[in-house]
Amino acid sequence: MSQMLQLDALVMAMACLSTTQTDLGGGLMVPPSLQNASSSSCPVSALSGLTTRMQSLTRDIASVKEQIGSLQEQLVDLRRTGSPPAVALAASPHALGSRLPLQLDSLDLEPQLLAAAGGAVGVPGTPENCLKQQNGVVRIRPRANVEPFFVFCDQKVRGGGWTMVVNRYDGSEDFNRKWADYKIGFGPLTTEFFIGLDKLHQITSSDNYELLVQLQNRKQDLRTAVYDHFSIGSESEQYRLNVLGKYQGDAEDALRQHTGKKFSTQDRDNDESEQNCAASQSGAFWYGSSCNLSNPFGLYQRLLERDVDGFKGILWRGFLDGPKGSLKIVRMLVRPRAGS
Repeated sequence: MSQMLQLDALVMAMACLSTTQTDLGGGLMVPPSLQNASSSSCPVSALSGLTTRMQSLTRDIASVKEQIGSLQEQLVDLRRTGSPPAVALAASPHALGSRLPLQLDSLDLEPQLLAAAGGAVGVPGTPENCLKQQNGVVRIRPRANVEPFFVFCDQKVRGGGWTMVVNRYDGSEDFNRKWADYKIGFGPLTTEFFIGLDKLHQITSSDNYELLVQLQNRKQDLRTAVYDHFSIGSESEQYRLNVLGKYQGDAEDALRQHTGKKFSTQDRDNDESEQNCAASQSGAFWYGSSCNLSNPFGLYQRLLERDVDGFKGILWRGFLDGPKGSLKIVRMLVRPRAGS
């Protein structure tokens, strides 16, 4: 079917919906020539076609999101070939991103792509961190002996300079994953994602970093936890949570009991409990002897769904303890400490 025929079918379906007193919403207007369409001129196939088209658009959006993630990985893979190919690829996710206007209704969390195709990609003098960089995707090299990689820099929160580690706000990314995924990271940097334990180790071991945690529940209550020092070990140490500095904030010091613990996933049981906490909590984290503490990588629960039980939701001890429920937004960001 040609694009013109598809458009005609879509307009007819919209007209049919209007004659059945259905509110299209969003300011959609039916042309006057179709306002008097009778029920005989509104076949079921028109409404079915509209449903099919909406399903197709949903699939297209999901496909574009996958392409963004794939392009980001290709950019990293092409780092040795020089700047021209990397810059050419950088334009693609920017163009794709323009088709997906993502808006979050709180925390000013609008994910943004590269402000310009050539910004910080494949150029000499790759920055070590997000300080004094653009807001959005930036290529960094924490130290000279590691390969550069892409991160999302947040310049809007608490003076900027933050590297996003975790971003969860709509449940679009599955966090119940295995060790291999948590090692390299997953999810597009412009939506929900986890940066990866390898990269997090490289970043936090390159300098003295502080950690910012932002949390929001379904009632829109926003809480924060700030730790003035944060560092994890290498894979040989099972990415142990080595350093957790002084706490301040109003979300409670919920990470303290996870200090010194190794990272655990469903297929790598490194916790100190008799059970596999990652498997029982449907997530992954620096679990210790108790599985019923904080679980920020747990199952996301959308509004109107039945609350997950058994401490499996996104939990932060002292703000949302469980065993039921889930937080709506979780963000973790790191930044070099001032004067370090």
